[in-house]
Amino acid sequence: MLTPYTQILRLARSGSPERAWTLMAQYGLLDSASDPKALSLQARLVKDRAKRAGAGPEQARLFDQSAQLYAKAAAIAGSSYPLINAASLSLFAGKPAQARRFAQDVLDLMAANPMEGETPYWREATRAEALLLLDQEVEARAALRKAIARQPHAWEDHAATIVQFALIIAEKGWDAAWLDAHRPPPSVHFSGIAGLDPDDSAVAAGIAQFIASERPGFAFGALAAGADLLFAEAFISWRDAQCPAAELHVVLPYPIDQFRQLSVAAFGEHWTGRFDWALAQATTTTVYGLADPSLPLAVEYADYVAMGRAVRNAQVLASQACAVTVVGQGESLRPQLASWRDGGRSLTIIEGTRLAGSKKGQGVKRQRLQTVVWADEATWSIHADLLSAATEARRLASAGDSARVAIILAPCDPDQAPAPLLQRAAALAAVANPGAVVSDEATAMALVRAGWDAAVEELGELPLTSGREPIWSVL
Repeated sequence: MLTPYTQILRLARSGSPERAWTLMAQYGLLDSASDPKALSLQARLVKDRAKRAGAGPEQARLFDQSAQLYAKAAAIAGSSYPLINAASLSLFAGKPAQARRFAQDVLDLMAANPMEGETPYWREATRAEALLLLDQEVEARAALRKAIARQPHAWEDHAATIVQFALIIAEKGWDAAWLDAHRPPPSVHFSGIAGLDPDDSAVAAGIAQFIASERPGFAFGALAAGADLLFAEAFISWRDAQCPAAELHVVLPYPIDQFRQLSVAAFGEHWTGRFDWALAQATTTTVYGLADPSLPLAVEYADYVAMGRAVRNAQVLASQACAVTVVGQGESLRPQLASWRDGGRSLTIIEGTRLAGSKKGQGVKRQRLQTVVWADEATWSIHADLLSAATEARRLASAGDSARVAIILAPCDPDQAPAPLLQRAAALAAVANPGAVVSDEATAMALVRAGWDAAVEELGELPLTSGREPIWSVL
C-alpha cells in the first residue's frame, strides 16, 4: 500500500505537482516543522513551482525558499539527500558561496559514512552532484557513470538527476551535451497496417532494426493483427532478452472482446492467440469504450491518446518520444502520423505489403473527432481543431472568477454533440475550480501530443456511473 509520502512523490514525478501539493495539505504535512520527509517533499514541490515561474526575482525567491526547507530537513535528519538539494538550489537562488559550502558538507558527510544514502544509485549520484557544484566536472561525470551502472533501470531517478544537472550546468555556462548519453530510453508510439502479407519478411526485419537502433524503454500502441502485433512481439522479445524493465502500454479504442473481433480475428483466427499472448505481456492496458464510431475514427482517437502518453512519458523522464509505423506500399500516412512528423517529431516509416483484397479502412460515417468546450448549458461549442478548442476554453475560464470549464475530445457529429457527451462535459465542469479548465485523461494526452502550451496535470478522480475516472487540469 502506498504511503502518503510515496503517493505525493509519484504525483510530483509524474508531472502533477499541484495535485501533490493538495494531498500534502490534506495529510497535514505542510505544517510540519520536525518531519524531514515532509519538509523535503514540500521543498521538492516549491522547487517545481520555481521551475515553472520562469527566470526572474520570483523564481530566485522560490529556489531560496526550497533551499531553506531542504537545509532544515538536512539539519534534522543528518542525511545527504536534502543537503545536496539545498546546495544546488542555493546556486539557482544566486548564492554560489552557500552552494559550495553545502556541497562540501555533503562530501564530508559521505566520507564519514560511505553507506549513507537511500540507494546505491543515489549515493553516487549525490556525490556526482556535489562534485559538479564544486566545479570538478571530470570527477562528476565519472561518479554519474558509476551511479547509473549500479542501477541501470532506475529511470525516474536518472531523469531527476539529469534535470538537476542540466540546471547546474546552465547556471555555470558549461556545455551539457554529455548528459544526453545518460538519458532514459525513448518512448515510442507504434502503429501500422492490418491485413499484412505473411510472406513480407521485410517488415519484421525493419521492426527488429528499429528496436535495435532506438532501444526503446516504453512502447505505446494497439494490438491489431499485422504490424501492431509484429511490433509488440518483437518488443517483448527484446525486453525479455536485453531490457527487463522495458514497458509495453496497450491502448485500445474498443473493449477487448470487440477489438479482438474487429481488429484481430477479422484478419484470420491465427492472429487471436498472438493477440491474447501479447495482451497478457502488457504492463498496462487502457480501453476506451467508444460509442461505436467507424473503425478508422476509433483508431485515430486511440492513436492521439497513445501518442500523447508517449510524449508525456518522455517529458517526465527527460527523454525523447518517437514513432514507428508500417504503411502499405504507395499509401500515404494517416493524418495523425503526418501531423506528428510535420510537427518535427521523429517518425520511422516501414513499407509493407497488404494481402490482396485487404482494405485500408472501412465504414464511412458523418462522425469526426471533435472537441466539446463546456462552460454551462448556454455556453458550449464544438470545434474541429483541438488547440483552437483549448484556446477558447482558456478564454472562457479567464473571463470570470466563477467560470468552470471542461473540454473533451470525442467522436461525434460536427454539428451536434450527443446528450451523453454533453452530460459528461457538465459533470467534469462541475468539479472544476473556478477559473480552471478540466478534461478527461484522453483529451489531456491528446493536448500533450498537440504541444499545448499550458500545464497539464492530474487532479484526482471523478466518480461516474461507469466508475471512477481520472480528471486533469489543462490550464
